[in-house]
Amino acid sequence: MSGPSTADELAQSALDMGVLNERELRAAWDEVANTGGSMEDFSQALVRKGLLTNYQIERLQRGLRDGYFYGDYKVLYLVGSGTFARVFRAINCKTGEIHAVKVLRNRFNQDPKRADFFRREGELGKKLVQENIVPVHAVVTSPGLNYLVMDFVEGRNLRETYRVKGRFSWREAAHTLCGILAGLQYAFQQGVTHRDLKMSNVLVSSDGVAKLVDFGLAALDGVGGDAAGVDRTVEYAALEKATGVRKDDTRSDVFFAGCILHQLLSGVATLPEGRDRAQRFSRDTFTQFKPILELAPKTPMAIAMVLGKSLELDPERRYQTPGDMLTDLKLAVRRAEAGGTGDQRRELASQEGIGPDGNPRRMMIIESDTKRQDVLRELFKRNGYRVLVSTDPERAMDRFATDPKTAEVVLFCAATIGSAALHAFNQFGEALSTRDVPAVLLLEEAQGEWLSAAKADSEHRAIVVMPVKLRELRTRLAGVLASRAGAT
Repeated sequence: MSGPSTADELAQSALDMGVLNERELRAAWDEVANTGGSMEDFSQALVRKGLLTNYQIERLQRGLRDGYFYGDYKVLYLVGSGTFARVFRAINCKTGEIHAVKVLRNRFNQDPKRADFFRREGELGKKLVQENIVPVHAVVTSPGLNYLVMDFVEGRNLRETYRVKGRFSWREAAHTLCGILAGLQYAFQQGVTHRDLKMSNVLVSSDGVAKLVDFGLAALDGVGGDAAGVDRTVEYAALEKATGVRKDDTRSDVFFAGCILHQLLSGVATLPEGRDRAQRFSRDTFTQFKPILELAPKTPMAIAMVLGKSLELDPERRYQTPGDMLTDLKLAVRRAEAGGTGDQRRELASQEGIGPDGNPRRMMIIESDTKRQDVLRELFKRNGYRVLVSTDPERAMDRFATDPKTAEVVLFCAATIGSAALHAFNQFGEALSTRDVPAVLLLEEAQGEWLSAAKADSEHRAIVVMPVKLRELRTRLAGVLASRAGAT
């Protein structure tokens, strides 16, 4: 079907699909009434006012007739796409809550074994409720349609984070593994093993919490992997064969947790990543790790010892549960910190990020360069803030449109994002849902010509031009927060 060619046709499509109502459309029309009402202007007005997302607009313009709703959930945009399913960010039309909706691809909906596996994955996820596991809230299965409703985690998976960031510091790696192990231990206590633990199945939220996803392979109990159309257990099957353990042995999860820790510390892939099944099934794959102190000499000895025990091929010499490894890893971190210098200790440099209620203020940093993210995150965390990071201004705006309390202050960084940061800063100050939220636009010296285009027409909106000392940046940020607090 061809898409709309005029603003009127686009409006009618939005009404037909149920993504907008008459009142919302009138609000958008009023904004473009004096500009001629072109489809482009109308589309921008819909997005600017938080009525539709760019993803929804793009689908309407293509003339697509489905995929806007799954039950009570209205799709906002596509988050990720895999072989078997797609994951969307969606809003519950009744409660206004944001969730992730994982939808089985159409070509697998008619496969009873695949659909049954998908259902089992969802039912299992509903039983696991713990901070380091992404919970499943609802499982919907019917002929031709299968989807799961889960918590939405703002952030990246660990594999994507690693690809961008590279080698982790030992503190960061240990913190991430502590979250993974806590989730694995909770599942173990419920009688569940993961059996597909890898970096792509660990989500890292914008505030640094590791959360496990895809416990689905545990649902294969009694169903052959090939029969269910799943071929993701090669390494687990190889390890189980090499060590003579059952497929539900939690010590296999411990081993693969060790593989993740080794890679984060060393910056070197621990297991082969190609499609050579024979290589991946070889016993040698699990015995030829290079010593971590050779690859990452600054790794504290206490942490290297925990890693070594987790990677023992003999399961009797390995940690017997994820909880055992978690206990030792936490102790190793404390020992490493105690052996470091005073400036290694994570104490607050100031209390400026602490709100009047005694809790950290929520701050969002919109920055695409990972090194700058790390510098700014560390700077503001050490001064009391709870820091969220977004790489995409558009997604950040979408998040505020659905939850205006996402953050109490926003820092837009234009150095790497460019004019999109300027546009988002201005849009942030115009939208009803965000115009009262304090915001700072950080420009490079070469971007000084944008000063006149940036709209900082109130005390709780400011522009800072580099070069600037970090202390001054903190002061300006605290200033916009204080001015807003005074206004209320």
